[in-house]
Amino acid sequence: MPQKSLKAKLANLPVPILPTLVGAATLSNMWAPLGFTWIRHLTMWACAIVMLCYVGKMICHFKTVKAEYSNTVPASLYAGFTMITMILGSYVFDFSPVIGKAIWALGLGLHALHLIVFIYRNVIKGFNKDTFVPSWFVTFNGIMVSTVVGVPMNEPAIGKFIVYYGLVALAILLPLMVVRLIKYPITTGPLFMTKAIILAPTSLCLVSYLNFITEPNVWIVYSLYAIVFVSLLYVVMNLPKFFSFTFHPGFAGLTFPMAIGIVASNKMSAFLINAGHEAFGNAVKQIAGLQLYVTTAIVAFVVFNFFMMLVKSFKTNESA
Repeated sequence: MPQKSLKAKLANLPVPILPTLVGAATLSNMWAPLGFTWIRHLTMWACAIVMLCYVGKMICHFKTVKAEYSNTVPASLYAGFTMITMILGSYVFDFSPVIGKAIWALGLGLHALHLIVFIYRNVIKGFNKDTFVPSWFVTFNGIMVSTVVGVPMNEPAIGKFIVYYGLVALAILLPLMVVRLIKYPITTGPLFMTKAIILAPTSLCLVSYLNFITEPNVWIVYSLYAIVFVSLLYVVMNLPKFFSFTFHPGFAGLTFPMAIGIVASNKMSAFLINAGHEAFGNAVKQIAGLQLYVTTAIVAFVVFNFFMMLVKSFKTNESA
């Protein structure tokens, strides 16, 4: 009976937990250079356990997964599965380069396949403006996680291709998404939290661009960070509204965008300091520190509430 109960619970694993894992893992990578390596290890191990549970869901409850994947918004969030695979690959790489690179490549390949299927279903086959929400960036620009963590993989050609693809995707999707949010604003419901995702794609582009382009164009770098900064202000200004809602899985939309935003600010700070703009670079570094402070609180809040949902589900099962 307990085994059957555990198997049944796998079906209820929420899709948004996947991008939450990406956010938590990315945040742990920000704490590690500060000397808090245990945070990174514990977070990566926890992510690996949850990922194994999600693989169990895909195997034991394929119909449920198929139904979720048929829905545009959850389907876009399923990209979190491949993104965390790439991050775990970079983590394993530190201990076993061959296995780590294989895991990273698997995540990259699966994401590319997911992207093709998503484009066919939601762009070519039929477009619905109501489901055209910022979570699309998780699929379209999420593949750039491979270039955020992939420098040690030593695949410059693949990296540059993904960087330029990401810049083109951003140039096409971001203006359309801004117009969509202005003309058809999202004011209520779980989709409201997807507005925070607007911070993620430009941050991914900036980090990836600086990682793989040996002679970066300063105007591209400045333009990308300007968009990152404006997007960050937009998210911060909306935080009171975000947290006016009772917790639901949609809060996952706050995690990875805020975490990758820290990486973008750190990268921009280093770029400015190396270019001789120390005062400006140090100012951006302080912004990154504030981001780390706020993001840690947000990710901790979301992860804790997901954990409490799990605890309550077990208590409900025991009382039944």
